[in-house]
Amino acid sequence: MFTGIIEDVIKLERIKREGRSASLHLQLAFDAKIGESVSINGVCLTVESVYGRTSIFRAVPETLKKTNLSLLKPGDWVNIERSLKIGDSIDGHFVYGHIDGMGELVDIQKTHVSAEITVEYPSYLRKFIARKGSVALDGISLTVLDVSDYQFKVAIVPYTMDNTNLQYRKRGDCLNIEVDALARYINRIREATNE
Repeated sequence: MFTGIIEDVIKLERIKREGRSASLHLQLAFDAKIGESVSINGVCLTVESVYGRTSIFRAVPETLKKTNLSLLKPGDWVNIERSLKIGDSIDGHFVYGHIDGMGELVDIQKTHVSAEITVEYPSYLRKFIARKGSVALDGISLTVLDVSDYQFKVAIVPYTMDNTNLQYRKRGDCLNIEVDALARYINRIREATNE
C-alpha cells in the first residue's frame, strides 16, 4: 500500500523484454531489499534481484497489457514510492498500486502558481471518478477538479509538478489511472444490492 506522495523521479536504466514479460532495471536512491514492494509509475512491483545500486523488477504480461510500463524506454522518467510502513505519515490517500486503466493526457494549462491537467479516460471508469474525489495518476495522489463523461481535470501545485514525472509529460502521453478504493467498494456494494 502507498500514499501517492512520490519520493523520487528517476530515469529507467534498462528494460529487458523476456517473452511476454519484461524486467525493469532502476538505480534507486535507497537500498532496496529482495521481495520489497515499490510503486513505479503507480504500479506495485516487487524487487526481484539487486546488483550493486541497480534493483530489478519483473512486469508480467497482464501488468504490461494494462499499464504504461509497456511503453517505457531506457531514459524515461518514472515516479518512485516505497510501500507504507507502520507509523508512516499518510499525506495523500490510500493507493494500492493496482492500475484500473490508462488515460491520455489531452491538455496541460500552466500558470505561475499551478497547472491543470485534463485526462481522457476509458468509459468503464466513469462510475468511479467524482468531482472532489481522489485519483492517482502515475502513482501521484490528486484531487479531481472537474469530470465529464470522458475526461477529468486535476490541479497540480508547483511542488508536485517539480517533484514528479509530470514535469516531463506532454499532450498525448499515456498515464496510469488508479481510482479511489472507496469508490470501487461503494460501487461493488451498490451492484450487489441490485442483483
